[in-house]
Amino acid sequence: MTTDAQTIATGRIAARIDRLPLTWAQWRLALITQIFWGVIIAADGIPAKLYPFVWGPEHAFGLGALAILLAVGNGAGILIGEYLMGIVADRWGRRTALLFSSLAIAFLLWPTALTNNYPLLLLFFGLSSIGMGGVLSTNVVYMGEIVPPRERGRVMLASQVLAVVTFGVLGNLPAIYWVPSHYHWFIYLYCVLALVVLVPLALWAMPESPRWLEAHGRHQEAEQVVSRLEGECLRRSQKTSLPEPAYAAYVVPVTEHVPVKQLLRGEYGRRTLVLLTVWILAYSGMFYGFGGYEPSALHAFHLSAGETFGVILVSSVAGGGIGLAICSLLGEAVERRQTILVCGLINVAALWIFYVYHSVAASFVLITISWGAAQVLLFNLYNYTAASYPTRLRATGMGLTDGVGHLGSVFGPIVAGALFAATASVGFVGWFAYVTIPGALIPALMVAWFGINQRRAILEQIST
Repeated sequence: MTTDAQTIATGRIAARIDRLPLTWAQWRLALITQIFWGVIIAADGIPAKLYPFVWGPEHAFGLGALAILLAVGNGAGILIGEYLMGIVADRWGRRTALLFSSLAIAFLLWPTALTNNYPLLLLFFGLSSIGMGGVLSTNVVYMGEIVPPRERGRVMLASQVLAVVTFGVLGNLPAIYWVPSHYHWFIYLYCVLALVVLVPLALWAMPESPRWLEAHGRHQEAEQVVSRLEGECLRRSQKTSLPEPAYAAYVVPVTEHVPVKQLLRGEYGRRTLVLLTVWILAYSGMFYGFGGYEPSALHAFHLSAGETFGVILVSSVAGGGIGLAICSLLGEAVERRQTILVCGLINVAALWIFYVYHSVAASFVLITISWGAAQVLLFNLYNYTAASYPTRLRATGMGLTDGVGHLGSVFGPIVAGALFAATASVGFVGWFAYVTIPGALIPALMVAWFGINQRRAILEQIST
Protein backbone atom coordinates (compact mmCIF):
# COMPACT_ATOMS: atom_id res chain seq x y z
CA MET A 1 0.00 0.00 0.00
CA THR A 2 1.28 3.46 -0.94
CA THR A 3 -0.50 6.78 -0.36
CA ASP A 4 0.50 10.41 -0.17
CA ALA A 5 0.89 10.05 3.58
CA GLN A 6 2.51 6.64 3.73
CA THR A 7 5.11 4.61 1.82
CA ILE A 8 6.53 1.16 2.36
CA ALA A 9 10.23 0.78 3.06
CA THR A 10 12.63 -1.89 4.25
CA GLY A 11 13.09 -1.59 7.99
CA ARG A 12 16.86 -1.23 7.81
CA ILE A 13 17.15 0.38 11.22
CA ALA A 14 14.85 -2.16 12.90
CA ALA A 15 16.82 -5.02 11.31
CA ARG A 16 20.09 -3.57 12.61
CA ILE A 17 18.72 -3.15 16.14
CA ASP A 18 17.39 -6.69 16.34
CA ARG A 19 20.67 -8.37 15.31
CA LEU A 20 22.73 -6.62 18.01
CA PRO A 21 24.24 -8.67 20.86
CA LEU A 22 22.63 -7.93 24.19
CA THR A 23 24.87 -5.69 26.29
CA TRP A 24 24.63 -3.02 28.97
CA ALA A 25 23.68 -0.59 26.19
CA GLN A 26 20.17 -2.05 25.89
CA TRP A 27 19.89 -2.91 29.59
CA ARG A 28 20.67 0.69 30.54
CA LEU A 29 17.93 2.15 28.34
CA ALA A 30 15.40 -0.46 29.48
CA LEU A 31 16.15 0.25 33.14
CA ILE A 32 15.78 4.00 32.61
CA THR A 33 12.26 3.54 31.24
CA GLN A 34 11.30 1.58 34.34
CA ILE A 35 12.50 4.32 36.68
CA PHE A 36 9.81 6.46 35.05
CA TRP A 37 7.17 3.80 35.71
CA GLY A 38 8.20 3.21 39.32
CA VAL A 39 8.09 6.90 40.28
CA ILE A 40 4.79 7.72 38.63
CA ILE A 41 2.94 4.64 39.89
CA ALA A 42 4.14 5.35 43.43
CA ALA A 43 2.58 8.81 43.07
CA ASP A 44 -0.57 7.26 41.60
CA GLY A 45 -1.41 5.60 44.93
CA ILE A 46 -1.44 8.73 47.12
CA PRO A 47 -5.23 9.13 47.71
CA ALA A 48 -5.78 5.50 48.70
CA LYS A 49 -2.90 5.62 51.18
CA LEU A 50 -3.84 8.94 52.77
CA TYR A 51 -7.59 8.54 53.17
CA PRO A 52 -7.69 6.01 56.07
CA PHE A 53 -5.11 7.94 58.08
CA VAL A 54 -5.54 11.61 57.09
CA TRP A 55 -8.72 12.68 55.32
CA GLY A 56 -10.97 10.06 56.91
CA PRO A 57 -10.06 10.88 60.54
CA GLU A 58 -10.30 14.60 59.71
CA HIS A 59 -13.84 13.98 58.35
CA ALA A 60 -12.81 15.86 55.23
CA PHE A 61 -14.98 13.61 53.04
CA GLY A 62 -16.46 10.11 53.05
CA LEU A 63 -15.93 6.84 51.22
CA GLY A 64 -18.27 7.87 48.41
CA ALA A 65 -16.23 11.00 47.75
CA LEU A 66 -13.04 8.92 47.91
CA ALA A 67 -14.43 6.66 45.18
CA ILE A 68 -15.00 9.71 42.95
CA LEU A 69 -11.51 11.05 43.74
CA LEU A 70 -10.02 7.69 42.74
CA ALA A 71 -12.15 7.67 39.61
CA VAL A 72 -10.99 11.14 38.55
CA GLY A 73 -7.31 10.66 39.40
CA ASN A 74 -6.82 7.00 38.52
CA GLY A 75 -9.35 7.02 35.71
CA ALA A 76 -10.22 10.16 33.80
CA GLY A 77 -6.85 11.90 34.17
CA ILE A 78 -4.81 8.86 33.22
CA LEU A 79 -7.17 8.10 30.32
CA ILE A 80 -6.67 11.61 28.90
CA GLY A 81 -2.94 11.47 29.53
CA GLU A 82 -2.44 8.08 27.92
CA TYR A 83 -4.38 8.95 24.80
CA LEU A 84 -2.99 12.45 24.28
CA MET A 85 0.60 11.59 25.23
CA GLY A 86 0.36 8.41 23.15
CA ILE A 87 -0.36 10.59 20.12
CA VAL A 88 2.49 12.91 21.16
CA ALA A 89 4.83 9.90 21.41
CA ASP A 90 3.86 8.61 17.97
CA ARG A 91 3.96 12.02 16.30
CA TRP A 92 6.79 13.90 18.07
CA GLY A 93 8.77 11.14 19.75
CA ARG A 94 8.95 8.87 22.78
CA ARG A 95 11.35 11.15 24.69
CA THR A 96 9.11 14.18 24.15
CA ALA A 97 6.14 12.37 25.66
CA LEU A 98 8.17 11.24 28.67
CA LEU A 99 9.50 14.77 29.19
CA PHE A 100 6.06 16.45 29.05
CA SER A 101 4.61 13.78 31.33
CA SER A 102 7.34 14.26 33.94
CA LEU A 103 6.83 18.03 33.93
CA ALA A 104 3.09 17.58 34.43
CA ILE A 105 3.68 15.52 37.56
CA ALA A 106 6.32 17.91 38.92
CA PHE A 107 4.20 21.06 38.56
CA LEU A 108 0.63 19.83 39.06
CA LEU A 109 0.82 17.42 42.01
CA TRP A 110 2.27 19.64 44.77
CA PRO A 111 -0.94 21.67 45.51
CA THR A 112 -2.59 18.51 46.88
CA ALA A 113 -0.23 18.72 49.88
CA LEU A 114 -1.58 22.13 50.88
CA THR A 115 -5.28 21.46 51.27
CA ASN A 116 -7.99 18.96 52.15
CA ASN A 117 -10.53 20.95 50.13
CA TYR A 118 -12.26 18.28 48.11
CA PRO A 119 -12.81 20.18 44.81
CA LEU A 120 -9.16 21.27 44.78
CA LEU A 121 -7.99 17.71 45.43
CA LEU A 122 -10.16 16.53 42.54
CA LEU A 123 -8.70 19.19 40.26
CA PHE A 124 -5.02 18.70 40.97
CA PHE A 125 -5.01 14.92 41.32
CA GLY A 126 -6.87 14.82 38.01
CA LEU A 127 -4.46 17.18 36.23
CA SER A 128 -1.28 15.57 37.56
CA SER A 129 -2.50 12.12 36.57
CA ILE A 130 -2.38 13.24 32.93
CA GLY A 131 1.40 13.04 33.31
CA MET A 132 1.10 9.61 34.89
CA GLY A 133 -0.91 8.42 31.91
CA GLY A 134 1.72 9.74 29.51
CA VAL A 135 4.45 7.68 31.15
CA LEU A 136 2.24 4.58 31.11
CA SER A 137 1.61 4.83 27.37
CA THR A 138 5.25 5.42 26.46
CA ASN A 139 7.77 3.71 28.76
CA VAL A 140 7.15 0.12 27.72
CA VAL A 141 6.89 1.14 24.05
CA TYR A 142 10.38 2.64 24.11
CA MET A 143 11.83 -0.35 25.92
CA GLY A 144 10.37 -2.87 23.47
CA GLU A 145 11.72 -0.97 20.48
CA ILE A 146 15.39 -1.21 21.50
CA VAL A 147 15.53 -4.84 22.70
CA PRO A 148 16.13 -7.72 20.21
CA PRO A 149 13.25 -10.24 19.96
CA ARG A 150 15.21 -13.23 21.24
CA GLU A 151 15.89 -11.35 24.49
CA ARG A 152 12.71 -9.27 24.76
CA GLY A 153 11.02 -11.27 27.51
CA ARG A 154 14.14 -11.53 29.65
CA VAL A 155 15.22 -7.91 29.40
CA MET A 156 11.78 -6.34 29.72
CA LEU A 157 10.66 -8.43 32.68
CA ALA A 158 13.99 -8.23 34.50
CA SER A 159 14.06 -4.45 33.99
CA GLN A 160 10.55 -4.23 35.35
CA VAL A 161 11.84 -5.65 38.64
CA LEU A 162 13.42 -2.21 39.08
CA ALA A 163 10.02 -0.66 38.44
CA VAL A 164 8.26 -2.64 41.16
CA VAL A 165 11.11 -2.08 43.64
CA THR A 166 11.06 1.66 42.92
CA PHE A 167 7.28 1.74 43.22
CA GLY A 168 7.23 -0.38 46.34
CA VAL A 169 9.94 1.53 48.20
CA LEU A 170 8.89 5.04 47.18
CA GLY A 171 5.21 4.32 47.62
CA ASN A 172 5.42 2.79 51.08
CA LEU A 173 8.68 3.28 52.97
CA PRO A 174 8.23 7.08 53.25
CA ALA A 175 4.58 6.49 54.16
CA ILE A 176 5.59 4.35 57.14
CA TYR A 177 7.47 7.32 58.60
CA TRP A 178 5.56 10.33 57.22
CA VAL A 179 1.88 9.31 57.22
CA PRO A 180 -0.09 10.77 58.87
CA SER A 181 2.07 13.32 60.72
CA HIS A 182 4.07 14.62 57.72
CA TYR A 183 1.96 13.44 54.82
CA HIS A 184 2.65 16.62 52.83
CA TRP A 185 6.32 15.55 52.60
CA PHE A 186 5.06 12.32 51.09
CA ILE A 187 3.43 14.29 48.24
CA TYR A 188 6.32 16.71 47.70
CA LEU A 189 8.67 13.74 47.32
CA TYR A 190 7.19 12.78 43.94
CA CYS A 191 7.20 16.35 42.63
CA VAL A 192 10.91 16.64 43.43
CA LEU A 193 11.75 13.24 41.96
CA ALA A 194 9.91 14.04 38.73
CA LEU A 195 11.81 17.31 38.36
CA VAL A 196 15.33 16.29 39.42
CA VAL A 197 15.35 12.64 38.23
CA LEU A 198 12.82 12.04 35.46
CA VAL A 199 13.25 15.29 33.51
CA PRO A 200 17.07 14.94 33.25
CA LEU A 201 16.69 11.29 32.23
CA ALA A 202 14.33 12.26 29.41
CA LEU A 203 16.57 15.11 28.25
CA TRP A 204 20.05 13.58 28.42
CA ALA A 205 20.10 9.89 29.34
CA MET A 206 18.18 8.31 26.47
CA PRO A 207 18.26 8.83 22.70
CA GLU A 208 15.09 8.97 20.67
CA SER A 209 13.83 5.52 19.63
CA PRO A 210 15.54 4.76 16.30
CA ARG A 211 12.57 2.64 15.28
CA TRP A 212 10.33 5.69 15.70
CA LEU A 213 12.76 7.87 13.73
CA GLU A 214 12.80 5.36 10.88
CA ALA A 215 9.00 5.06 10.86
CA HIS A 216 8.82 8.86 10.41
CA GLY A 217 11.37 8.98 7.61
CA ARG A 218 14.06 10.62 9.75
CA HIS A 219 16.72 8.27 8.48
CA GLN A 220 19.78 10.40 9.17
CA GLU A 221 18.90 10.78 12.87
CA ALA A 222 18.02 7.08 13.09
CA GLU A 223 21.36 6.23 11.52
CA GLN A 224 23.21 8.33 14.10
CA VAL A 225 21.44 6.69 17.04
CA VAL A 226 21.89 3.14 15.74
CA SER A 227 25.52 3.71 14.82
CA ARG A 228 26.26 4.76 18.40
CA LEU A 229 24.31 1.77 19.71
CA GLU A 230 26.17 -0.59 17.38
CA GLY A 231 29.52 0.84 18.44
CA GLU A 232 28.73 0.45 22.13
CA CYS A 233 27.38 -3.10 21.69
CA LEU A 234 30.44 -4.09 19.67
CA ARG A 235 32.79 -2.65 22.27
CA ARG A 236 31.00 -4.16 25.27
CA SER A 237 30.54 -7.59 23.68
CA GLN A 238 34.22 -7.66 22.64
CA LYS A 239 33.23 -9.01 19.24
CA THR A 240 35.23 -8.19 16.13
CA SER A 241 32.14 -7.78 13.95
CA LEU A 242 28.37 -7.83 14.02
CA PRO A 243 26.07 -10.25 12.15
CA GLU A 244 24.59 -9.06 8.90
CA PRO A 245 21.05 -7.66 9.33
CA ALA A 246 18.20 -9.76 7.91
CA TYR A 247 16.69 -6.92 5.88
CA ALA A 248 14.23 -9.15 4.03
CA ALA A 249 12.30 -9.86 7.24
CA TYR A 250 11.53 -6.19 7.92
CA VAL A 251 8.95 -4.04 6.17
CA VAL A 252 8.11 -0.65 7.72
CA PRO A 253 5.32 1.72 6.59
CA VAL A 254 6.80 5.22 6.73
CA THR A 255 4.39 8.02 7.65
CA GLU A 256 4.49 11.49 9.14
CA HIS A 257 0.95 11.16 10.46
CA VAL A 258 -0.69 9.01 13.13
CA PRO A 259 -3.36 6.92 11.33
CA VAL A 260 -5.50 6.37 14.44
CA LYS A 261 -8.43 4.94 12.47
CA GLN A 262 -6.38 1.82 11.73
CA LEU A 263 -6.68 0.88 15.41
CA LEU A 264 -10.41 0.35 14.92
CA ARG A 265 -10.38 -1.61 11.66
CA GLY A 266 -9.64 -5.16 10.59
CA GLU A 267 -7.18 -7.21 12.61
CA TYR A 268 -6.02 -4.21 14.64
CA GLY A 269 -9.65 -3.47 15.44
CA ARG A 270 -10.14 -7.00 16.77
CA ARG A 271 -7.02 -6.72 18.93
CA THR A 272 -8.13 -3.32 20.19
CA LEU A 273 -11.56 -4.63 21.18
CA VAL A 274 -10.09 -7.54 23.14
CA LEU A 275 -7.47 -5.39 24.85
CA LEU A 276 -9.95 -2.64 25.73
CA THR A 277 -12.20 -5.19 27.44
CA VAL A 278 -9.30 -6.81 29.27
CA TRP A 279 -7.82 -3.52 30.48
CA ILE A 280 -11.18 -2.12 31.60
CA LEU A 281 -12.01 -5.21 33.65
CA ALA A 282 -8.52 -5.62 35.11
CA TYR A 283 -8.22 -1.98 36.15
CA SER A 284 -11.72 -1.95 37.59
CA GLY A 285 -11.07 -4.95 39.82
CA MET A 286 -7.61 -6.44 40.23
CA PHE A 287 -5.77 -3.12 40.34
CA TYR A 288 -7.78 -0.04 41.32
CA GLY A 289 -10.81 -1.83 42.76
CA PHE A 290 -8.45 -3.76 45.01
CA GLY A 291 -5.67 -1.20 45.51
CA GLY A 292 -8.08 1.63 46.24
CA TYR A 293 -9.50 -0.14 49.28
CA GLU A 294 -6.63 -2.41 50.32
CA PRO A 295 -5.40 0.03 53.01
CA SER A 296 -8.96 0.45 54.31
CA ALA A 297 -9.49 -3.33 54.41
CA LEU A 298 -6.24 -3.95 56.25
CA HIS A 299 -7.12 -1.15 58.68
CA ALA A 300 -10.53 -2.78 59.23
CA PHE A 301 -8.78 -6.10 59.89
CA HIS A 302 -7.02 -4.31 62.79
CA LEU A 303 -3.64 -3.66 61.18
CA SER A 304 -1.93 -0.43 62.21
CA ALA A 305 -0.73 2.19 59.74
CA GLY A 306 2.82 0.81 59.97
CA GLU A 307 1.64 -2.78 59.46
CA THR A 308 -0.62 -1.71 56.58
CA PHE A 309 2.14 0.06 54.67
CA GLY A 310 4.51 -2.75 55.62
CA VAL A 311 2.21 -5.27 53.92
CA ILE A 312 1.97 -3.09 50.82
CA LEU A 313 5.74 -2.56 50.77
CA VAL A 314 6.57 -6.26 51.10
CA SER A 315 3.89 -7.34 48.61
CA SER A 316 5.06 -4.77 46.05
CA VAL A 317 8.78 -5.37 46.33
CA ALA A 318 8.98 -9.07 47.22
CA GLY A 319 5.88 -10.29 45.39
CA GLY A 320 6.32 -8.37 42.17
CA GLY A 321 10.11 -8.52 42.21
CA ILE A 322 10.37 -12.27 42.72
CA GLY A 323 7.60 -12.98 40.22
CA LEU A 324 9.15 -10.84 37.50
CA ALA A 325 12.60 -12.26 38.20
CA ILE A 326 11.25 -15.79 37.67
CA CYS A 327 9.52 -14.71 34.45
CA SER A 328 12.69 -13.04 33.20
CA LEU A 329 14.60 -16.33 33.66
CA LEU A 330 11.97 -18.03 31.51
CA GLY A 331 12.39 -15.24 28.96
CA GLU A 332 10.81 -16.06 25.60
CA ALA A 333 10.47 -19.78 26.44
CA VAL A 334 6.87 -19.28 27.62
CA GLU A 335 4.12 -17.62 25.60
CA ARG A 336 3.20 -14.34 27.28
CA ARG A 337 -0.57 -14.88 27.23
CA GLN A 338 -0.19 -18.17 29.11
CA THR A 339 1.81 -16.38 31.80
CA ILE A 340 -1.05 -13.89 32.12
CA LEU A 341 -3.54 -16.73 32.64
CA VAL A 342 -1.47 -18.43 35.35
CA CYS A 343 -0.96 -15.14 37.20
CA GLY A 344 -4.69 -14.42 37.12
CA LEU A 345 -5.47 -17.80 38.66
CA ILE A 346 -2.85 -17.34 41.41
CA ASN A 347 -4.21 -13.89 42.24
CA VAL A 348 -7.76 -15.19 42.62
CA ALA A 349 -6.76 -18.17 44.77
CA ALA A 350 -4.59 -16.11 47.14
CA LEU A 351 -7.24 -13.44 47.70
CA TRP A 352 -9.95 -15.92 48.58
CA ILE A 353 -7.67 -17.60 51.09
CA PHE A 354 -7.00 -14.11 52.50
CA TYR A 355 -10.77 -13.63 52.82
CA VAL A 356 -10.79 -16.52 55.28
CA TYR A 357 -7.45 -15.87 57.01
CA HIS A 358 -6.52 -12.23 57.50
CA SER A 359 -4.25 -12.14 60.52
CA VAL A 360 -1.17 -9.92 60.33
CA ALA A 361 1.03 -12.85 59.27
CA ALA A 362 -1.53 -14.09 56.74
CA SER A 363 -1.84 -10.55 55.36
CA PHE A 364 1.89 -10.37 54.66
CA VAL A 365 2.02 -13.79 52.99
CA LEU A 366 -1.23 -13.85 51.02
CA ILE A 367 -1.21 -10.23 49.85
CA THR A 368 2.38 -10.71 48.74
CA ILE A 369 1.35 -13.72 46.64
CA SER A 370 -1.79 -12.10 45.21
CA TRP A 371 -0.30 -8.70 44.51
CA GLY A 372 2.89 -10.24 43.16
CA ALA A 373 0.84 -12.25 40.68
CA ALA A 374 -1.15 -9.14 39.77
CA GLN A 375 2.03 -7.16 39.06
CA VAL A 376 3.50 -9.92 36.91
CA LEU A 377 0.21 -10.03 35.00
CA LEU A 378 0.23 -6.24 34.66
CA PHE A 379 3.73 -6.01 33.21
CA ASN A 380 3.18 -8.93 30.87
CA LEU A 381 -0.02 -7.26 29.70
CA TYR A 382 1.86 -3.98 29.15
CA ASN A 383 4.45 -5.79 27.05
CA TYR A 384 1.81 -7.80 25.22
CA THR A 385 -0.22 -4.68 24.36
CA ALA A 386 2.76 -2.65 23.12
CA ALA A 387 3.87 -5.48 20.84
CA SER A 388 0.40 -5.83 19.32
CA TYR A 389 0.70 -2.67 17.19
CA PRO A 390 3.16 -1.39 14.53
CA THR A 391 5.71 1.32 15.29
CA ARG A 392 3.69 4.11 13.65
CA LEU A 393 0.74 3.25 15.95
CA ARG A 394 2.43 1.64 18.94
CA ALA A 395 2.24 4.41 21.54
CA THR A 396 -1.20 5.48 20.31
CA GLY A 397 -2.45 1.89 20.48
CA MET A 398 -0.95 1.50 23.94
CA GLY A 399 -2.45 4.82 25.00
CA LEU A 400 -5.87 4.01 23.57
CA THR A 401 -6.23 0.53 25.05
CA ASP A 402 -4.51 1.10 28.38
CA GLY A 403 -5.87 4.67 28.56
CA VAL A 404 -9.49 3.88 27.79
CA GLY A 405 -8.95 0.81 29.93
CA HIS A 406 -8.62 3.24 32.81
CA LEU A 407 -12.37 3.72 32.49
CA GLY A 408 -12.26 0.64 34.68
CA SER A 409 -10.56 2.75 37.32
CA VAL A 410 -13.39 5.27 36.98
CA PHE A 411 -16.28 2.95 37.72
CA GLY A 412 -14.26 0.18 39.39
CA PRO A 413 -13.55 2.05 42.65
CA ILE A 414 -17.17 3.20 42.76
CA VAL A 415 -18.56 -0.33 42.34
CA ALA A 416 -15.87 -1.82 44.55
CA GLY A 417 -16.45 0.89 47.16
CA ALA A 418 -20.19 0.28 47.23
CA LEU A 419 -19.67 -3.46 47.63
CA PHE A 420 -16.94 -2.82 50.22
CA ALA A 421 -19.33 -0.78 52.34
CA ALA A 422 -22.40 -2.95 51.75
CA THR A 423 -20.70 -6.22 52.74
CA ALA A 424 -18.46 -4.90 55.53
CA SER A 425 -20.37 -6.95 58.10
CA VAL A 426 -19.52 -10.21 56.29
CA GLY A 427 -15.82 -9.58 55.71
CA PHE A 428 -16.25 -7.49 52.53
CA VAL A 429 -17.25 -10.59 50.55
CA GLY A 430 -18.85 -8.53 47.76
CA TRP A 431 -15.63 -6.59 47.32
CA PHE A 432 -13.57 -9.80 47.20
CA ALA A 433 -15.93 -11.28 44.60
CA TYR A 434 -15.74 -8.22 42.39
CA VAL A 435 -11.96 -7.80 42.38
CA THR A 436 -11.32 -11.50 41.73
CA ILE A 437 -13.93 -12.69 39.21
CA PRO A 438 -14.68 -9.87 36.71
CA GLY A 439 -11.56 -8.06 37.90
CA ALA A 440 -8.96 -10.83 37.46
CA LEU A 441 -10.26 -14.19 36.25
CA ILE A 442 -12.21 -13.03 33.19
CA PRO A 443 -9.43 -10.75 31.79
CA ALA A 444 -6.85 -13.52 32.19
CA LEU A 445 -9.10 -16.02 30.40
CA MET A 446 -9.77 -13.56 27.57
CA VAL A 447 -6.08 -12.99 26.86
CA ALA A 448 -5.39 -16.73 26.94
CA TRP A 449 -8.31 -17.51 24.62
CA PHE A 450 -8.34 -14.58 22.17
CA GLY A 451 -4.71 -13.39 22.34
CA ILE A 452 -2.00 -13.65 19.71
CA ASN A 453 1.32 -15.48 19.98
CA GLN A 454 4.34 -13.20 20.44
CA ARG A 455 7.13 -15.46 21.65
CA ARG A 456 10.47 -14.67 19.96
CA ALA A 457 8.72 -12.81 17.15
CA ILE A 458 10.01 -9.71 15.38
CA LEU A 459 8.02 -6.59 16.33
CA GLU A 460 7.40 -5.71 12.69
CA GLN A 461 5.94 -9.20 12.14
CA ILE A 462 3.87 -9.45 15.34
CA SER A 463 2.18 -6.16 14.63
CA THR A 464 1.58 -6.62 10.92
